[in-house]
Amino acid sequence: MEVLTTKRFEFSSAHRYWNPEWSAEHNNQVFGKCTNPHGHGHNYVLEVTVAGEVDAVTGMVINVVDLKQIVGRVLLDFDHKHLNEDTPYFRERQPTTENIVQVLWTLILPGLPEGVRLHRLRLYETASIFADFYGGATATFSRSYQFSAAHRLDSPQLSPQQNIDLYGKCNNPKGHGHDYRFEVTVEGPVDPATGMVINLVDLDAIVQPLLDEVDHTHLDRQQPFFRERPSTAENVVAFLWQRLYASLGERLRWIKLWETPNNIFEFGVREP
Repeated sequence: MEVLTTKRFEFSSAHRYWNPEWSAEHNNQVFGKCTNPHGHGHNYVLEVTVAGEVDAVTGMVINVVDLKQIVGRVLLDFDHKHLNEDTPYFRERQPTTENIVQVLWTLILPGLPEGVRLHRLRLYETASIFADFYGGATATFSRSYQFSAAHRLDSPQLSPQQNIDLYGKCNNPKGHGHDYRFEVTVEGPVDPATGMVINLVDLDAIVQPLLDEVDHTHLDRQQPFFRERPSTAENVVAFLWQRLYASLGERLRWIKLWETPNNIFEFGVREP
């Protein structure tokens, strides 16, 4: 049986988005501030997940010291570099998160020892924006959002006493609330012109009406979805999926919801 091992790495790079086949106006429409001719930068965080059988002698899939050396050699070409100017990888492609993670895949994969499989690379551009790559024809792009809402856990299928027994203080008639945070993960081929699975501006435009509708509201009293079902986090994540699927369709792969920092719920299509 395979075991997954993940190690995190950090590197700092500058980059710029610009398609030379487009006018300056079109570049600005698509890429916005990222067209700054001087570039901008990020503290990238890379998660490298490998898979394999546990060695009977070492008890490891791979020695993390060895993994650190393999990935570290690759990142020497990225750390404290301007990706467009100092590396050969982005002369013909945009240095987007989706493209960077695919390039890193091609560079890390040959260095892994026999019997160790590269399962996934996840690259964080910021704490709320990241891309995953599994080595296939598509990549995923994820973005996190937040809203604040009140709710009360109360099932119309149960008696008042049963609701109190089941939900405890969460059945408080006056309600309580959370700062909900959720990640939206979209999957698809990387557009060769933009280097993106989906433009961040477009994704924000799709999610924003939903945020406007639920932020600073009482879910049970203001959302028809919860009139016949309790506003548990399981139902909240299903509600978010239903609403966003209507706009994103099959591109929507996964939604991950934090009701609190310790209570996390996920809904969608399983990872490869």
